[in-house]
Amino acid sequence: MTALPKEIAALDAGVFFGWSRTGLSFDVLAVDEVSSSNVCRFWSGQTFVTKSSHFYTPFDWECATVRGNPVWTYDGTRFAANLPDATGACAPGRIPLYRLYNNGMTGAPNHRFTTSAGIRSAMVAQGWTPEGSEALGVSACVQAP
Repeated sequence: MTALPKEIAALDAGVFFGWSRTGLSFDVLAVDEVSSSNVCRFWSGQTFVTKSSHFYTPFDWECATVRGNPVWTYDGTRFAANLPDATGACAPGRIPLYRLYNNGMTGAPNHRFTTSAGIRSAMVAQGWTPEGSEALGVSACVQAP
């Protein structure tokens, strides 16, 4: 998942082996958008070289916590999104962005993000753990493309 034009071009050009578009997308907000939360990005490439992963969070407390973990390299603020309410619900006009964690099933931490409740359910059935607000695993609220 990326909102950076240079990374999108590199992904499309095959620069990053093993990665390709899924055909799924969602719209994000610009950094520092009013009434939104900036999303920080981390990378685990130095620790898990052959299985690196990016991790995104719109939660200030989580960004601060992960910045203190030497396994993750802070990679900056990348975009903004709205936060869900205390129950994990999104405001009208926004859809949930689910974040799931693989529990190290592949030997390295790995996160996936989807706006599809069906994909979320299938991943949970495969052993992925929902993360985010409440047990729903809603990490942010975004606009459908």
